[in-house]
Amino acid sequence: MTQPDLFDPSQVDKFNQWVHTPAGREIANHFIRLAYGLMRRGFKHYGSKGIVERLRWHYTLKYAKIGSGEWKINNNWTAHLARFAENREPTLRGFFEKRRMAL
Repeated sequence: MTQPDLFDPSQVDKFNQWVHTPAGREIANHFIRLAYGLMRRGFKHYGSKGIVERLRWHYTLKYAKIGSGEWKINNNWTAHLARFAENREPTLRGFFEKRRMAL
């Protein structure tokens, strides 16, 4: 079994489709709010994976009885969420360390 390329154009397309669903919008907005909260507490940098894991905990508790897969956060989208947040909120630029995307 091979691991998917995180920056494969089809992965970017899938992320862009997901982030514009109600669940994707809510999760992306929550991701941005948590990043701003960390900045207000004095963090200059933080890992997007840490925020995603916090969101997983939150949404597992919030929707545990629903069993809907739409609230799950794909591991491959962690880097995309960081980039999305930085593109939408210029104040967050440089808050996340990122690898260069090869497209």
